[in-house]
Amino acid sequence: MKLEFLNNKLGIKSFFSSYDSKVSDIQNKLQSKFDNFYYISDKKKITIVKKLLSQQGEIDLNIEGYKSLENQRDLTIKFHWGHNHKFNDELSITGRMGNRHINLMAQFLVGFDIDISFFKNKKCIDVGSWTGGTLLVLKMLGASEILSLEEVQKYALITKKLCSDVYNFTDVISDGKNLYNLKAKNKYDIAYFPGVIYHLSDPVLGLRRLFNSLNDGGVCLVESAGIDSNKSIARFDGNRIFHSTKGESKKDLNRGGWNWFIPSPKCLEMWMIEAGFTNIRTYFSTFSNRVYGYGVRKKYVDITRAGFSLPLIE
Repeated sequence: MKLEFLNNKLGIKSFFSSYDSKVSDIQNKLQSKFDNFYYISDKKKITIVKKLLSQQGEIDLNIEGYKSLENQRDLTIKFHWGHNHKFNDELSITGRMGNRHINLMAQFLVGFDIDISFFKNKKCIDVGSWTGGTLLVLKMLGASEILSLEEVQKYALITKKLCSDVYNFTDVISDGKNLYNLKAKNKYDIAYFPGVIYHLSDPVLGLRRLFNSLNDGGVCLVESAGIDSNKSIARFDGNRIFHSTKGESKKDLNRGGWNWFIPSPKCLEMWMIEAGFTNIRTYFSTFSNRVYGYGVRKKYVDITRAGFSLPLIE
């Protein structure tokens, strides 16, 4: 099932008629593999995990460098576990994003006709790993080296602790670095970029940082909240919109400030072109009402400098 079929109406109908069932099937297989792969029984490691989980709901501004609650995301104020994780039959955590780390991978594999072996022995950048859910999926699928980017320091530290002390990964770097500041010393094969680009005030800049961090032939996989439209359009929210969540109020928290530009598939394609990617494929998933993108860094190209905020993005 190649995504080239999306270029015609019959292809779109054929593509999505089997898409949901294939995603569900692969999702179930990945979930089973994930639960078994990350099962722990060692008492010392279980103690470490319980200590990590005990931070749930804690408020900590100092580690992020802030002095007040004003104009902050709730995620930089309170500690919230990211994705669901079953450590063993007695110990598990329900994260804010549920099983989205599993669902994401299933949709990338189905939507772009990627074999599950695609990540094996590949060096990957995982952008926005939160408490490590997406990173652990990449590791489960055989990634040889992972650079984990998470600008919220409390989560970057949790991911580092989880990888080093619980799962003994020596080939994972958990870096509390902003994507805009990424200047990777080493080049990578895959940039895994789900659920982040619409949180960026400068999405092309973010994509360009990843483009510059990939080897020639490297692939960028993008997922975003999106608009189901054939036009190259994006909705702008900005950081002054309050997004209510049960148990939280505008008085206590400003939950706005991370939904900036919500793109259509065509808009995402144009962003990726501007960043330097080729062989781009994008689509809107009715399974999750999100936009997915695939692009290749074929070779280094200069970025268009006219009107751009940074003339050089190295």
